[in-house]
Amino acid sequence: MMRRTTSVIILLLLGIAGTHAVDIEDAIELLQDRALVVQIIARVTENGRETVWNMELTEITISGRAVHLQLEGGGMTARAQFTPYASGQAITLVAQGQTWITNEDSTEVTYRSAFESLPVSFGESVLFFPLGERQPGYSDALNIELEVRIEAFQQTSVN
Repeated sequence: MMRRTTSVIILLLLGIAGTHAVDIEDAIELLQDRALVVQIIARVTENGRETVWNMELTEITISGRAVHLQLEGGGMTARAQFTPYASGQAITLVAQGQTWITNEDSTEVTYRSAFESLPVSFGESVLFFPLGERQPGYSDALNIELEVRIEAFQQTSVN
């Protein structure tokens, strides 16, 4: 009797595990169908012309989940948060940003914030610039430019 009860319990556990495996696969497939790829290209230009630094960030997310970016250097900290909201083929991109600029003698900090909500299409580039400007106490004018593009997730878009 003990052996028969143990066999039944094992069969039930295997059945439950098998059912959950299918549910997990379905959930992953559902997420892949709704996943978005957010690509952010950050450029730092000097005096509005020469690109002195580039960075690219590609992150997979879902509608309503933000992608964060933080850049620091040269007395400036910039934080940006991009949240795509997808509904069919329409996307609303909510962009929030904050910058802190400290002058060269570290006596004054300038703070700015920005909030923007705009409709975009899949594959469309949205440019945010400049996030810096010539400030008293700085010898050079550095600008941060951000380019954001949103695509529907495809299995081939991730290595």
